Amino acid sequence: MLKQMFLCVLSLSLSGALTGLLILIIRPVTKRFLSKSWNYYIWLLVVARLMIPVSVEMDFWHITLPIPSDGIQAQKEIQEFGGMPGQSNALEPTEALEPAEKPGTFDGKESAQLNWTEAQEADFEVTSNKTIPRQTNLWQAAGILWLLGAFLILTIKIKDYQNFAYHVKKEWMPVLNSQVLAVENEICKRLHVRKTPQIYETKAISAPITIGLIRPVIVLPKEEKDIAQLPIIFHHELIHVKRRDLWYKWIYQILLDIHWFNPMLYLIGRKLNTDCELSCDEMVLACLTKEGKKAYGNILLDAAQKSISAGRRIPSITLLERKQDLKERLKGILQYKKKSGIKVLLSIFLSVGLIALSACSSIEAGEDTMPVHIAGESWDGEYDSFWDEAVSWMMDSGLDSFLAESVYVDKNGEAWRAYEDDTLIAGEDLLDQYHVYSYRGGQRIECNGMFLNGTDSVLIVNAPKETEVQVKSAFTVLSGKFKLIHVLPDGTVEVINEAGEKDTVGITMEEGRNVVKFVGQGAKVRDLNVSFSLKEKDFDAVFYSEGSEKAEEINERIKTGKISKEEVMEHLYDLEDEDLSQAFAQLLKQGEIFDKDELLYIIIYSDSELSGRYLAEAVKNGEVEVPAELTISEIKYYLGEESLEQLLLALGDEITFDILYDCAPYLSQNGLEKCLTQYMEAGNQLTGLQFQKISVYMDEDTLDKIKI
Repeated sequence: MLKQMFLCVLSLSLSGALTGLLILIIRPVTKRFLSKSWNYYIWLLVVARLMIPVSVEMDFWHITLPIPSDGIQAQKEIQEFGGMPGQSNALEPTEALEPAEKPGTFDGKESAQLNWTEAQEADFEVTSNKTIPRQTNLWQAAGILWLLGAFLILTIKIKDYQNFAYHVKKEWMPVLNSQVLAVENEICKRLHVRKTPQIYETKAISAPITIGLIRPVIVLPKEEKDIAQLPIIFHHELIHVKRRDLWYKWIYQILLDIHWFNPMLYLIGRKLNTDCELSCDEMVLACLTKEGKKAYGNILLDAAQKSISAGRRIPSITLLERKQDLKERLKGILQYKKKSGIKVLLSIFLSVGLIALSACSSIEAGEDTMPVHIAGESWDGEYDSFWDEAVSWMMDSGLDSFLAESVYVDKNGEAWRAYEDDTLIAGEDLLDQYHVYSYRGGQRIECNGMFLNGTDSVLIVNAPKETEVQVKSAFTVLSGKFKLIHVLPDGTVEVINEAGEKDTVGITMEEGRNVVKFVGQGAKVRDLNVSFSLKEKDFDAVFYSEGSEKAEEINERIKTGKISKEEVMEHLYDLEDEDLSQAFAQLLKQGEIFDKDELLYIIIYSDSELSGRYLAEAVKNGEVEVPAELTISEIKYYLGEESLEQLLLALGDEITFDILYDCAPYLSQNGLEKCLTQYMEAGNQLTGLQFQKISVYMDEDTLDKIKI
């Protein structure tokens, strides 16, 4: 029984790893084009594959590992002993079954009539007793080892959680501040969270955290609270509560305990946690203004500077679980507007395709280890409802749910007033609220759903002469006001479509800069389609966003050396990584001074390795001041081994043991040896305690050299 159970778990584990590998292979593409929520919930396929012993048998995708079963081994010994019928050296059935009185044999007169199948079955009784016990014992031992490992890991994990919960609850106190409670209640109403979680505060943690499955609670650090940041913090935590992300994490952790021997699942667990936070960020950003997005990024940076008390084995919800994820999350904040995915049809198609492949993919560790098999090219029966529900969950309730959300806008702001003010429309884009569901831009714009309060440029052309362009458009306004307009070079505003009815309009792009914009006033729009019949070669320049145009202007000024730090910092996202690194190098040569936060943003959003080398070179040449140790400590996560090594070596005599020890895990062995050598050549000596601390990052060869 234990053997069969272990083989079943082994089959599920390998099948789940195969499904996870498939998702990881397509992950670079899906991260770029599909929503963060899709990338998060698609891991449910791995969870399902680890839990449900079902497979659709397909010859091209069904794998059976060559682990011999008892019957196969017994048959092999029969063939070795007696040979197969018809072979010259094969024994006759009567010779193989002596004595004749053995059950299943005949007397001597009828022995010649014994067929081979019966002889095979009879001989199986003889040979199997000699060979099977050894195999059974091996699998039995493996099963015992698996069961003990699963029990031990689960026990440790539960104990860790109990200790952590006790540590947090030991001195916590309920928050009674009316302002704090009012903020939480307001966010709960916006998110339609029925039961408001209790709020506590304690000195045991340094950043907000959510714990508890049945009755989740939000725990805040006991420190002076910035009321302005609380709405964003509560929004983040309450989205996790609403989506029951803690249940998701606990289920996966339990599965990880059962399949503790599979290293692939630990990698998948890290990706799942990262995608959980990215999808939560995506939902938070939907309700934030431009300034709100900046504030959210600052909150994440602040969380990165504080140590979170929860261990890696503790399923909990924090603002930032791993510093290694900070760069990706901050990029997601700046890229939120542009990285809106493609049509929902592609999401559905890919989801169904992955579900089909997952259902068809099975790796069996032996015979009868997957209790449920569904033959054929499709599946039906009791698991249909599960897959249907999984698809629905992964699609995050769909377009109707998106459009049912409330839109919160500032009716006193310029973005709201722009709809009736051509001067504001003709100026730079003004955005108070912008969120899209399935958006594709360019010459053919398709968007299933949109919230817009303000103006957004979707086509910018510099025309050398008057050029006629045909614009096809159609949309449905569910609430608010929405229109498509054309801004001429002199600032004149022409309305292309305000009624939303399907129409084709010819517009004249006059000589100079022409812009086509969406303008919304608390607008909720669905089925938005706009296409332009233009040839890019007919224009001096064509851009599909205001940011792209700004980036091109900055790139031109980089070549001439006429750029300012302010404009570079303002358009971090719009610049390509390598272009931003080149701008950084140019600013360093101009003697620009960067504070810690500015330097951190530059490193994160540029080509980190290239920018790190430029910084190291500038420090070495005396073009900039030596960065403070705190600054180096913050940016070390994003620099490669080589650029971090160059930066530390550029510090010269100013390098200290503290910064060297802090960066040691991120250096290569050769790099650590060089930095240690420079440190000691500067007249410093390693104390016994210092040597003991840093030696854990050195191999034997490096240790021997340092000792000498």
